[in-house]
Amino acid sequence: MAGSTLAVRQGAAVLAPPRTVRPEFSIMAEYDRDLLTSFGQSPDAAAAGDRPVVTHADLVQHLLDGDPLGTVEPDLVMVSYALPDVHPFTTTSTQLNRVFGNRASSFSIAEQGLAAPFSALRVAAAYCRLGHCDQAVLAVLEQSTLPNHDPLVDGADLVDSGALLLLQSGHEGPGLNVHDVWTQTGPADCARRLAEVTAPDRSGTALVVEGPRGGHDTLPDGVEVHRHTERTYCTSVWLELAQNPQWAEQYATVVLHDTDPRSGTCSAAVLHGAAHPEPSP
Repeated sequence: MAGSTLAVRQGAAVLAPPRTVRPEFSIMAEYDRDLLTSFGQSPDAAAAGDRPVVTHADLVQHLLDGDPLGTVEPDLVMVSYALPDVHPFTTTSTQLNRVFGNRASSFSIAEQGLAAPFSALRVAAAYCRLGHCDQAVLAVLEQSTLPNHDPLVDGADLVDSGALLLLQSGHEGPGLNVHDVWTQTGPADCARRLAEVTAPDRSGTALVVEGPRGGHDTLPDGVEVHRHTERTYCTSVWLELAQNPQWAEQYATVVLHDTDPRSGTCSAAVLHGAAHPEPSP
């Protein structure tokens, strides 16, 4: 992926928005029961009640409040998530596409744990390299109301959250250019790669953004670490990215990194800021 001209231009974030009781979702009780029992699990007794919830569509609406991206006509619209929507029979990517004129290719990326948004960034960069995308919109969503007990969700007391990012091709304008994205099943290999991409920037111009469960103590001296501490899962580093546009000017290299507690898989995205030297011709 080296040499990609895709850049993160703007963003928006939402954390713990208000929930709403949706009586019409009671129709999901039978579906949830049949689905869970087929896998030998039992529905959460409280899930059958009228609990207040936040859907993926609700999160998108909160993210769009205030028109944070301005006038945008994307060629690609993606939604990524690790936890399912409250109502699974909805297509949030299509709904988001409609907001932006319904001209884009749109789809969701899921079933990958917290690696899903990293995969979405890789897909957007590929579209850009092939000349199929000048602008892309990526929504990273997380709602934490599930019909069954989940050790990760319940143990960490996760909150609802979401991040919205505008990705654009070309080097003009402020933003962080996407240089590389990877997933690594071996923590030692991931630590080695993190050290390699941050080693050239020991003068305080490299930043590693860690999720709540990520972290390596083998980074070179002088590399700054910013840790996300909110009770989130797949949205962690993306919330930080959306809320800190100044990083594009402050750092030569920004690395988003987290480790999935379910699989132990490390994911990382290497972004280059304004201070990063241009490659030699």
